[in-house]
Amino acid sequence: MKTCANCGERSYRVESRFCLKCGSTLPDAEDVPDINICTNPDCDYHKTKFIYPDGARFCDICGSKTAHA
Repeated sequence: MKTCANCGERSYRVESRFCLKCGSTLPDAEDVPDINICTNPDCDYHKTKFIYPDGARFCDICGSKTAHA
C-alpha cells in the first residue's frame, strides 16, 4: 500500500495515484512495500492487483490463496 505523505492515509490499490482522503499525489510504485494479492492470474482481483489486508489468506472472489508480492 502507498501512504500519503500529507495526511498519512493508506491506499488500497497499487494503481492509486492520489490520496482518497486529501487528494495529494501518492508516491510512485517503487515506494510500495510488500503487498498481499490474489495468486490466481485468471481472477479479476489478481489482474487489478487488489490489495488484501495482511491477515487475508484467500481471495473472497475466486477462493484462491493470496500471497505477498
